[in-house]
Amino acid sequence: MKSIDNAMRALRLLVDNGGELRVGDTSRHLDMTRGNASRLLASLARGGLLEQDPSTQRYRAGILAVQIAASFHRNFDLVEQARKEMEELAHQTEHTVWLGVPSGTEVIVLKTVRGPQPIQFTVEPGHKLPAHAAAMGKALLALKTDQEIRTLYSSSPGLSAQRANISVEALLRDIAVTRMRGYAVSDQELFEGVRAVSVSFEDPQKSMSVAISVSYPLFAIERTGDQLIVEALLTFGRGFGARIGDKRWIF
Repeated sequence: MKSIDNAMRALRLLVDNGGELRVGDTSRHLDMTRGNASRLLASLARGGLLEQDPSTQRYRAGILAVQIAASFHRNFDLVEQARKEMEELAHQTEHTVWLGVPSGTEVIVLKTVRGPQPIQFTVEPGHKLPAHAAAMGKALLALKTDQEIRTLYSSSPGLSAQRANISVEALLRDIAVTRMRGYAVSDQELFEGVRAVSVSFEDPQKSMSVAISVSYPLFAIERTGDQLIVEALLTFGRGFGARIGDKRWIF
């Protein structure tokens, strides 16, 4: 595991150094001998993550790193496609709209759009939320089979979050309801007084899944309820899902 950590640190150092890396830099910053640093960089080069310039002896990003970066940017076209419609959804519901992607048992917030309501609840991009408690996480988990979810949580028989502590079987029951009604709900499971609803999408061409959610403080819907928010989210889902070719949204 230490060798993997050192490899990750070396790749981060490559980025920090403007795309080029010398053995001496690696030795100094990773606090290792020049021999170990040289072997580490050579190993990354053999794997395609780095390549060495024969004239300068410096290392730069290899073909595998370039391919990974290209795949990343292709996938995130889906995020850009959703951006304008997220703004419209935020304006329509008057509340914060989030976009997230799965990462193991978590969901990573990639984008937030605030609505016109004076009091907003939001989580900044880059923040990670437990998938079993977040609406976006549940919507993304609903794309998996029950067995895939059990495997994902095989080492976590008890799932905890700030306000949610449930079993895997309870989560599966919640996911079953999510699949049936077409959207996920997080009712104060992460933050007191905050509810969120979410839908998810799969891009069949890029093998990527994303979730869109709307979050709102409960006091904002005391009189009217949140049915209009749910309907707006589902309308968004049908339109966006059909455009990207997600068969679950094509009727």
